[in-house]
Amino acid sequence: MTFLAPAVLAGAAAIAAPIAIHLLNKTRVKVVRWAAMRFLQDSVKKNQRRLQIEDLILLLLRCLLIILLALAFARFVLNPGGALDSAGSGPVVAVIILDQSASMGQSDGFQTRFDKARDAAAKRISEMDAGSQVALFLAGSRVNQVIPRPVTNLPLVRRTLDVAAPTDQVSDMGAGIRLALDALKPFAGSRKEILVFSDNQASAWPDIEKIQSWLNESADVELQVVDPGAMAGEDNLAITALRQESGVLAADQLSGFLLEVSNFGTVPASGVRVTLAVDDGPPVDEVVLENLEPGASRTIRMNVRFPHPGFFTLRAGIPADRLPVDNERAIAVRVIENMNVAIVTADPKAKSRRDGFFLANALMPVPVSRRAEYFLKIETVAPDWLASADLSRQAVIFLANVPKLDATAAKNLETYVREGGSLVIFPGAEVQPAAYNEDPILGPMLPARLGNPTPPDGKALAWQGSDYPHPVTALWNDPANGNLGTIRTTKHFPLTLASTKDSASAPRIIVNYTDGTPAAIETAYGQGRVVLFSGPASTDWSNLPIHPNFVPLLQRLLGFLAPDADSNALALEPGGIFQLKVSPDLAGRELTAITPASDGNPRPAGKVELVNQEAVVRSRDTAKTGSYRFFVSGLEAPVAAFAVQLDAKESDLQTLALEKLAVLGSDTPMAANDAVTPPAPVRRELWIFFLSAAFVVALIEMGLAHRFSFSK
Repeated sequence: MTFLAPAVLAGAAAIAAPIAIHLLNKTRVKVVRWAAMRFLQDSVKKNQRRLQIEDLILLLLRCLLIILLALAFARFVLNPGGALDSAGSGPVVAVIILDQSASMGQSDGFQTRFDKARDAAAKRISEMDAGSQVALFLAGSRVNQVIPRPVTNLPLVRRTLDVAAPTDQVSDMGAGIRLALDALKPFAGSRKEILVFSDNQASAWPDIEKIQSWLNESADVELQVVDPGAMAGEDNLAITALRQESGVLAADQLSGFLLEVSNFGTVPASGVRVTLAVDDGPPVDEVVLENLEPGASRTIRMNVRFPHPGFFTLRAGIPADRLPVDNERAIAVRVIENMNVAIVTADPKAKSRRDGFFLANALMPVPVSRRAEYFLKIETVAPDWLASADLSRQAVIFLANVPKLDATAAKNLETYVREGGSLVIFPGAEVQPAAYNEDPILGPMLPARLGNPTPPDGKALAWQGSDYPHPVTALWNDPANGNLGTIRTTKHFPLTLASTKDSASAPRIIVNYTDGTPAAIETAYGQGRVVLFSGPASTDWSNLPIHPNFVPLLQRLLGFLAPDADSNALALEPGGIFQLKVSPDLAGRELTAITPASDGNPRPAGKVELVNQEAVVRSRDTAKTGSYRFFVSGLEAPVAAFAVQLDAKESDLQTLALEKLAVLGSDTPMAANDAVTPPAPVRRELWIFFLSAAFVVALIEMGLAHRFSFSK
């Protein structure tokens, strides 16, 4: 037991008042002797004991009255660590936090977890005593404070709760509890609760210790995690990734995609049919997984051939289960028609063991008979070509062991990159570091300064074998795709990262050597990008040009550098904002969109906006996962597309262990499912009892005082 307002107990000191009055009244009696008094002496002696008893009774009643009032206002509590009894325990100030994350969409065939949690919250509100105040928060990736401050209008809270719906977002209960504590601060002296209605998915409670510290600072707030009937985690099969494998997607070329299926269950999954479809069409490829062990993931490669350039969406699917949101996953891609690449090398006519030769063959890995129809168009040229050529036609320019550039060529190249072009540099034996570092035009463009090449000492330095930090090399974070760690070099230019004041243009490492020094770096320059390798694209210093992963590495590098090929811009989290630049001719045109909520039918989606003199397609309606395509009347092909993807951790339905929730402590009890944990003892506040008792004592004291005042 304890007191919620122990400071009020100081009022019990007022018990001294009736005692002092009693004693003072005794000393104020003046004795006057007169003759007739002696006739009354015998009568007084007979009544003296009764008078003393009556005075003592009144004194005790008055002292008891003061003690009862002090206990009532100090809010005496029995079992302070127990669970609050919402019904019949007086008004409460509460914040209800309802989890609306994607995992709450799991169904038992009749109700989803979200439906059960919403019903449980509504029931709790209906049980609250008159005068209670309630706020309502919906917890997703951002906490939606639907009713931000506790209000006494409980029917309003019920109606708001009735229209709440689940989302495809993740949830963070810590953020909701932090905001709830802030909302309850102004209600000093009131009984305060935070009621969390959630499936208690483990990923939603990342900061248990931090939550505990917040609750310790707010000891007058009771936290209850209410189980709507889903405290135990359940099995689930999900598509957890869908990404582009091919570096550049071109029309009429076979393009590869990697799809990951994960088994978040306790039993093996067998005979799982996995499909891949384009836009709204039937599957174009499928694979059957014979066996997927519990807790395992399997990466599948699937192929698509796009009929023409433009925007496309792809949908990967597995058979339906109890959590439908992760049975499909979508991405959006932009397919090009062709791409021009220039390879600048000191000796463009060399056919073997030269930088240009290896680059050209890696960039165009098809037989000679098919090169005319290949999407990549390559020119191998000498350095002086840069001075007079129209570089804007080139998507990417490679400098392969070019000793130096004259001022005109360097200026033309700088303009090309600043205006959106991409430059890749492979320095070789004919390059002097000073020719690049000290060039007034080329030097500031470089993401790093070149050091003097290390002499061959018979020891090969390898590239890192895991934990690749960049989108170009991220493919090899999955060992199933090979390993860059077997690339060896006996000589290279040490690279020192360039310093920059702008974080957006800070150099990024593509891959390191095993000693932690950079092997390849890239940086933004103007609207374009510059990539610098530490060695040549020939076999003089390393086995890179003949390594099995050299071709996919260059293809992925092309995909990263290709104009408008940033696939990250076409992938959003639920609730994100999509914006994509389109042709200026489309500004002001009406848009329609096919979205996950439109059932395959185009719906009005606003207009093509003009932002900073550029035409853009913008959308904020991105709550649901799936593919989104935007159309302009008169054009059959979409002018923009994107996909909203579910966070893979929402597919793991395992719940937080009860003992981990218990770390929130006795000051913050939890109400869990009786089938899972025994019910906590009920906490009782006895201030009403003490106030009632004080009222009764006051009536008795007044009645006796009146009676005792009669003549004896």
